[in-house]
Amino acid sequence: MLSLLLPLLSILTLAEPGLPTSSVPQPGGSQCIEDDCYAIFWNPEQFAGANKFCQQLGGHLMTVRSSVAADVISLLAFGTPEISSPDGRLWIGLQLGVNCSHEQEGQLRGFKWVTGDNSTSYSKWKHSGRGALCGNQCVAVSGDPASGSMELVWEEHSCNLVTEGFLCEYNYPGSCKPLNLEPSIGASVSYSTPFGGKGADFQALPLNSHASVMPLGLDLVCRKVEETPRWVKESLGAWDCGVEKGGCSQICRQDGGAPECLCSQGTLSKADLRSCQVEGASCTHSRCQQYCLLSSDAPSGYICMCDSGYELGEDGHSCVDVDDCAQETNPCPQKCVNKPGAFECECNPGFEMLDGECVKQISPCFGIKCEHKCLPLEGGTYRCTCEEGFVPVPDQPDRCMLFCNTTACRAKCNPYNVDDCKCPEGYILDENQMCSDIDECEAGECPGNECINLPGSFRCVCGPKYTPSETEQQCISIEINPVDGGSGEPPSTETPDTTTSPPPQGQVHSVVLIGIAISILSIITVLLATVCHLRKKQCAARAALDYKCAGPGKEEVLQQVRTDSVPQKL
Repeated sequence: MLSLLLPLLSILTLAEPGLPTSSVPQPGGSQCIEDDCYAIFWNPEQFAGANKFCQQLGGHLMTVRSSVAADVISLLAFGTPEISSPDGRLWIGLQLGVNCSHEQEGQLRGFKWVTGDNSTSYSKWKHSGRGALCGNQCVAVSGDPASGSMELVWEEHSCNLVTEGFLCEYNYPGSCKPLNLEPSIGASVSYSTPFGGKGADFQALPLNSHASVMPLGLDLVCRKVEETPRWVKESLGAWDCGVEKGGCSQICRQDGGAPECLCSQGTLSKADLRSCQVEGASCTHSRCQQYCLLSSDAPSGYICMCDSGYELGEDGHSCVDVDDCAQETNPCPQKCVNKPGAFECECNPGFEMLDGECVKQISPCFGIKCEHKCLPLEGGTYRCTCEEGFVPVPDQPDRCMLFCNTTACRAKCNPYNVDDCKCPEGYILDENQMCSDIDECEAGECPGNECINLPGSFRCVCGPKYTPSETEQQCISIEINPVDGGSGEPPSTETPDTTTSPPPQGQVHSVVLIGIAISILSIITVLLATVCHLRKKQCAARAALDYKCAGPGKEEVLQQVRTDSVPQKL
């Protein structure tokens, strides 16, 4: 791109001695490309003072959003013999926000342009990476003249630093081309711009620029005429036909006398005596689909125009959408979606748009500690999931626990150790690596109330004198209302019969009692052996297994069995 702008080296404009001087500092060099103008000022300033100076002239510190703007900076700094290569730094319009920048965000590293945005397709930082920046930080460009390179690099500095100069940018709604002079008239032209740039050579001149043609004494100004920027003069009629055809839209005639503009047959001269229009020509809404512009150069006296993103149809009146996505160069980094008069850029799945670029999305599961698996969801969220045979812990959704909803499930065993098996809570390890449901109801978990066994658990159905606990695995005794059933009558206060029950009809023979005692002891011994065997299988590896052994209720039943097994005195 720099090679395309090298011709500008010979036409960079400086303040010329022949033009009026001003107390305001003049640019050390300036140039305009289409509707944008740039100027370099060799005045020592801090960042705020430099930007204020640019604003007083209708602009702001320069934004460098592309390599073209970067080449313009190099040409302004190095391209004229009157200006030596900069030994120091030049402010551009890039500054850090109020808050600290702890991350290198995009190409601008958290900095923003003085225009308030961070849009760019170009950056040239002197250092490849910097740490977190805080405080009043701004950016200046600098270079090494000894290296022979014309490319300047960006450096972060305190905004209070006084640099050797700064670069200003000015944006205009239109511009005129340089005057077309016929060599035969032997004239020269000097231009002056609204931002103070002066000289003889410009690529474009913004609106309200002045042109002084010597020795003709002709002064022209760039104005919009019927929405088109043109060189005009305050007085009516044509000027010298050797300068821009005398300003005539059709024919300029001089013939040794005063210049005059002529209009062709069927057209009439306008009030400025330089433009022509078709007789009876007018613009109405029905003539053009979008915009109508009177033009003496058009056969019909008007031309139709379209908004940006549209082009004029073959009929010369309708406007047809331009498919920007079908252009040879894709305007988007990945996917382009054409819209009426515009287009939108989208990213492929797994990417997101950041500062005009598609960058790979960071998985929402990154850094998340799920015990088993993490499932990314739409909107940047996630959910922890469990492997087969496990469910999330109710109050800890990132952890998993064994689960079985039938009376028997296969145990989860270590493939490298067949003896290391686990069962869900409420199950006991059986032969063949199976987990069998523990029937809590047989162990008397709901004494005095109805018990319902469930896979891995149980539930108590409490009677009228009890209330269920929060887990429904225990019945809690409640006080009986002293009022009988809501009738309002107090319960009966009759004194209970204090007489003792009559003695048994006869005495049991001692031999019979001894036989009964021996039978009871034998049954209890068998029961104890069975219980010990089951408890040994259930709790032999309590430290390694994750299932429920015996609850408090079951311990009470076992204790009761042991107590009942002791023979009482006869």
